Amino acid sequence: MVSINTNVTSLFLQRQLTDNTNKLSVTFARLSSGMRINSAADDAAGLQISNRLTSQVNGLAVAQRNANDGISIAQTAEGALNESTNILFRMRDLSLQASNGSLTIDDREALNKESEQLKSELDRINSTTSFGGNQLFEQTDDVASSTGTEAERNIMQILQSGVLAESEDILQSVLGLTGDGSKMKIDFENVDGVNGKLASVSYLGSTGNPGINLVMTIDLDDFSTLDASKTKLLKSTLLHEMTHAVMANNMDLTSVPTWFVEGTAEAVSGADDRVAADIANFGVAALKTELDGIFSNNNATLVTDLDVAGVYSGGYITMRYLEDQVGESGIKSIMASLSAGSTFDDSLAAQGTFANNAALRNSLMTTGTVFEDFITSNINTTNADNGAFGGFDAAGGVNRTETIVGTNGSATTANFASFFVNGDDDTDQTDFDSTNAKWDPTTFNEVALAEYSTAFSLGGDKTKFQIGADANQTIDLKISGFSTKNMGLDGINLMENPQLAIASIDDALGYVDNQRSSLGAFMNRLEHSISNLSNIQENVSASRSRIQDTDFATETAQLTSLQIKQQATTALLAQSNIAAESILKLLG
Repeated sequence: MVSINTNVTSLFLQRQLTDNTNKLSVTFARLSSGMRINSAADDAAGLQISNRLTSQVNGLAVAQRNANDGISIAQTAEGALNESTNILFRMRDLSLQASNGSLTIDDREALNKESEQLKSELDRINSTTSFGGNQLFEQTDDVASSTGTEAERNIMQILQSGVLAESEDILQSVLGLTGDGSKMKIDFENVDGVNGKLASVSYLGSTGNPGINLVMTIDLDDFSTLDASKTKLLKSTLLHEMTHAVMANNMDLTSVPTWFVEGTAEAVSGADDRVAADIANFGVAALKTELDGIFSNNNATLVTDLDVAGVYSGGYITMRYLEDQVGESGIKSIMASLSAGSTFDDSLAAQGTFANNAALRNSLMTTGTVFEDFITSNINTTNADNGAFGGFDAAGGVNRTETIVGTNGSATTANFASFFVNGDDDTDQTDFDSTNAKWDPTTFNEVALAEYSTAFSLGGDKTKFQIGADANQTIDLKISGFSTKNMGLDGINLMENPQLAIASIDDALGYVDNQRSSLGAFMNRLEHSISNLSNIQENVSASRSRIQDTDFATETAQLTSLQIKQQATTALLAQSNIAAESILKLLG
């Protein structure tokens, strides 16, 4: 049908031209931007997907930078720890040198001065090492600990420094006694608060027989922290208690006077300071009267301070007097007789100087002023020597302030099978003792003394590193402090106990090495993390490209097609607009 009012052909061509123009606009946008999706209208779902992938790609790039920062921080920390290791090596060399018996006190003092400077440098490195203005190492006064408490670790370090083995050497030298290989357990307890009973040895005994089930109990309250003076006190206490343990292992201590048991232990470790203090507090007369009252008592009751002074200081003075009269060989003879099962009176008689305990008492206590004169002439409380058997005052030997001098570095006892009781309640003294029922090793864990590990660790502050493109994709790095306080080195002294210094430094080296290995593992992990992040970023970028980027081959072909169609449509639209003129010819 031929019509004037409606030019259907023109309308169709107009629609085609509009459609071609719109498509050309899209093609021009894709070719000019390089993006297949330039607006949500281009591909609504594709836009969402590509935006999520873009967010992931950007996040992965940031995560790689974060991981590289983590490596830089770990490298900085490891460098500081490397220098700390070198310092600890030098401190260990100094400690070994200080342990040599050829050195004088002045020599050890010179070595200790360098050690103190190195300790200060350790503290300085720990406090000043930083990255981007932030301190790397935790600043705390907490002492790193092992599975036990700080107090437990401190005491175990002393026990493993050779104190017990050296005590055995001393006892064999001055008393002629050694252990017989029996098991001895070491138990830590909160006994009676600070400045109470320091330690004790208990055992299961029967009349006429040596004790069994030996337990050495050490008070945690008195030795919770160890400075130089507390360390000295602990070593002296351990020697005192080892004397009890060895004697109990060899003889029936319930059949000998209490003053003999405690006096022997005091004479082995040295008690001039105790005697001086007791004389100052109570006077010689009161001390003598107290001792005289318990001289034949095998189970003296210790209630008052004077009771204690009579047994300990009085017993020490008596043992020094006995050695003065019978000599070291006479003391060994008495100990041998007691170990063979003789009574105390028979053992004195067998030695030959005193017929019995009563004769010893009469000689010292009732004959004029022998007691007082012996103190004046033989108990020298003003010189450096501590008065122990084998020393300068008692035997003309070496003048020494401490009997334990670090000559034996064994980590355990030589003549006992020593175990540490682990897992009992340290606040309950009744849950473990020498009785058969509570001696059973299945009741509590026990660790061979030589196998107890004093290695320690410290938690440290956590530093989080965001190594993923999404929330909570983090890893933690713990960098603990390594100050001398943290590593338990603040109290070491090469003049007083170089053997303990060696053990402490070995633990500190293990602690630093553990930190360094953790940092090395962390850096290696981050290297792999960065490689993985880079791989993910590459593949995600490729996926996004397939969704979002323009395919130029396709789009240029589309452009050519659309341009041809547009030109053709434009020409045809012009023809359709003049097609109505043919109607005029029909009217003409």
